[in-house]
Amino acid sequence: MTAKGTKAWHLPFSLPTLYRAVMPRLGLRLVCALLGMAWASVNGEDAPHWAFSAPKAVPVPRTSPAANLRHPIDAFVWHRVKARGIALSPQADPDRLARRLSLDLRGLPVSPSERMAYQNDDSLNALDRLVDRWLASPFYGERMAQDWLDLARYADTTGHAADQPRTMWLFRDWVIDALNADMPYDQFTLEQLAGDRLPSASEAQQIATGFHRNSMQALGNNPRKEEFRVRGVVDRLDVTGQVWLGLSIACAECHDHTHDPISQKDYYGLFAIFNQVPHYGETFHVHGPRLTVSRKNAHGDTIAVDAQVMDTLLEPRPTFVHLRGNYEMRGERVLPGIPAVFDDGTEREWNRLSFAQWLIADEHPLTARVAVNRAWQQFFHHGLVRTANDFGKYGEAPSHPDLLDWMTRRFQSGGWSLKRLHRDFLTSTVYRQRSAFRTDLHEQDPKNRWLARAPRFRLTAETLRDQALAVSGLLVPTMGGPSVFPSQPEGVGQFRDATAGEWEESTGSDRFRRSLYTFWQRMAPHPAMTTFDAPTRETCTVTRSLTNTPLQALAMLNDPAMVEAQLAFAGHLDRLPHSARLEQAFLAALNRLPNTEEYAYWSALLLKQPADERAAILATVLLNLDEFLTRE
Repeated sequence: MTAKGTKAWHLPFSLPTLYRAVMPRLGLRLVCALLGMAWASVNGEDAPHWAFSAPKAVPVPRTSPAANLRHPIDAFVWHRVKARGIALSPQADPDRLARRLSLDLRGLPVSPSERMAYQNDDSLNALDRLVDRWLASPFYGERMAQDWLDLARYADTTGHAADQPRTMWLFRDWVIDALNADMPYDQFTLEQLAGDRLPSASEAQQIATGFHRNSMQALGNNPRKEEFRVRGVVDRLDVTGQVWLGLSIACAECHDHTHDPISQKDYYGLFAIFNQVPHYGETFHVHGPRLTVSRKNAHGDTIAVDAQVMDTLLEPRPTFVHLRGNYEMRGERVLPGIPAVFDDGTEREWNRLSFAQWLIADEHPLTARVAVNRAWQQFFHHGLVRTANDFGKYGEAPSHPDLLDWMTRRFQSGGWSLKRLHRDFLTSTVYRQRSAFRTDLHEQDPKNRWLARAPRFRLTAETLRDQALAVSGLLVPTMGGPSVFPSQPEGVGQFRDATAGEWEESTGSDRFRRSLYTFWQRMAPHPAMTTFDAPTRETCTVTRSLTNTPLQALAMLNDPAMVEAQLAFAGHLDRLPHSARLEQAFLAALNRLPNTEEYAYWSALLLKQPADERAAILATVLLNLDEFLTRE
């Protein structure tokens, strides 16, 4: 009964239930407090998280000769698979495997002449030689740069409301060149985070620091310039945490991290390292450091281009804890430093250079591990740690921890070579398996965690367009230089600010450059990109989403660029003799010959169509097949 006018409260649970749930744990906490013991040590909460300990030296598991394995990687996977009573899948056929290798390494299909070359190579290591040839291809750097630019949130506009164009393509060119040259990953890291702080820093090393000038920028007419400056520092810190540490350190901006050992004070120690850049926004009085770089334009003329680079204030800017994450509410002053969980007690002056050097030290538990896992994700669709941007306690544990540690130590001891790491993956039995559906795996391992078959997934937005251009003969392989403006539906992707200009479609060969060079407008990226799950690059993207929608099918059929590719492909087929048309179409689009059933079906179907439409029908259907859209 309640008195009149009072409110009756009803708990969603009974008090006895609450007592039974809370008291045992609370009681143990009280006992621990009385005995002077830390609750975490009794509960196991202070046990070192696997990712915060240096990678272990682990032996390669013993295997059976009958397993016919090619690489130590295979031994780790075979050992796990065998323990679960399942077997690895057979090797994919050479045509399918060559296409997989080409799409993964170059983002392009196998040409008919390339197919003929490896078909005529009857040596035992023909596919290995194919791997080596494509690792040395300049297209390799373009394909790998695509994923790095997602991490670097590369774009050709500032973001925010006005989304004004800005010059960032010099950084993109630096990334492509560095990857093609197989710059060791530790040096690749050092130059992007602190190239300007190196003794006698070269022009290229300064351009490399454009990595952190990719953050979104407010314009000079915004009165809240300090707020946006702080946002830029927060962004740089968050991106650094995801890309090199594999940690969600942004959680500690407002309070101590709820599950990883990073306090709010730790966070602002890192913040202080990145708080020394003289930069507010694009057109503020202090707009940020630039470099007068000379480059040749498309006509061969030498032009001066401003490269946006990093620099350091002559007078250090003090850093304070932001209470509740509010930059206007200052707490205690903090000095530059790293989180206490990683501090080995060595005295040093912390700045961007010493921080980058600490990241790439051999004893660092995360940097190499995170890089190896992300590289695995590139070729196997998922990392061994599926939360590739979160190695913390709430991230997924690795499916093959010993394999991850073994590869990490091999990566470090092998000079941090990405090409060598990629070659290890691509020459393994695990990589070369068939991707065909298996009932036994679907029941025991529906997510393919144990890697008993190759993954099968839709190609990225860039690769879909580039593949269509290559098959149709339209692709222009010119590398580097300013971004281009390929065709897009009218009225789509116009700049938000009236002073910033409009999308002026490129003319001539620039219309058919690789998608990597398409002008990237943050607030409205090219629709061919967003339709197929490319990010806006307003923030760092470690793993792209992957959707399957009706709009994608409609875009492949009706997008102006795709229609143009289909017509060009059809024109090429029209010039071939009728007897060779079907085979050549399959070779160009699918990198294989039609089988007996397909040959009979297509021959009968095309004979029923008007002669002047057969090539167009064949081209359109092949460029919209699941097999064309999928990496198998």
